Amino acid sequence: MKKIFLLTLILLTGLQACSQEKKNMKNKENTTMIEEYKKLQDSLPSYPVEKQITYIAHLNSKTPYELYLDDILIDWEREDNFSKSVELNPYLLGNGTHKLKIRFFPPENSEDGRIKPKDIVYDQDVKWNLYFIKLQKDPNDPLGYAGSIDYRNSELPIVAPPTEVPVWEQEFEVEVKDLPYQLKGWSEGEDLSKLDPKELEKEVVAYYNQLRNLLNKGDIIDFMRLNAINDYETSVSIYNTKKRFEEAYHENIDVLNQECIGNMLPITNYVVKLYAKGKIVALEIPEGKYKHWSALFSDSKKYGKSSWGIMIYRPQGSKEFKIIRN
Repeated sequence: MKKIFLLTLILLTGLQACSQEKKNMKNKENTTMIEEYKKLQDSLPSYPVEKQITYIAHLNSKTPYELYLDDILIDWEREDNFSKSVELNPYLLGNGTHKLKIRFFPPENSEDGRIKPKDIVYDQDVKWNLYFIKLQKDPNDPLGYAGSIDYRNSELPIVAPPTEVPVWEQEFEVEVKDLPYQLKGWSEGEDLSKLDPKELEKEVVAYYNQLRNLLNKGDIIDFMRLNAINDYETSVSIYNTKKRFEEAYHENIDVLNQECIGNMLPITNYVVKLYAKGKIVALEIPEGKYKHWSALFSDSKKYGKSSWGIMIYRPQGSKEFKIIRN
């Protein structure tokens, strides 16, 4: 009897030691992760207010739309009647000529599924608008930017389709001259459009499942590690301070912990979407209320449904995908 008790005690002690060792390893990983983010935080550039130029696309639309920048879907609405500003900087890697594309869709109450000329331009005074605007950020101003907006000289001319069409699309070249930063982003990414579509789907789904499992199990620090470069580049593009970068890191961990653990849905409802001329790939929900939302999706009784949008790329010569934008 004593031998059995002694053996049980030895086993329990061993399990406790193993558990403590795993805990210590996890704490070490967390510390390492914080150190990694600290290095990124320390390397964040600081620009004077007059250099903090932000480019905005502003839309007035009473029909659903999709907005693309350099072949990347950056905003959309499936409902009617919107006046909305979209910050472009997170998708602008640097200065130069860029392309904005707007796609208008039939109104929700359309009976024939077609968009009509008067859905876009009703008359000279009632029409949908797209503006490409340059602002100087100013955190001390109540509006968040300095000066006033020159809408007249910022308008991109939207014209009506000549006849009824299923979709009406226009594309514009815009000049970006005053960004103080240059980001690598996906510029050195592999052209994924050249791969076998079935093989690409298999690899992308496997990566999304890796992310899904990390979030579902609560390995939030590991997920954040994979998201670090995206966080850093986005912070550079929107001129986050080092303090705000640190705050956002902890806020993201809290939100992911609260909403994702045990709540991640299986990745089954998706379509593979290529952007940026094949250099970016994403899994999106293909139809319905959540069309274009990420297939990385949680459903919590307390917080409801959430989509954790990510876009990934694969550096040339690498076998691993990396998160590059939301």
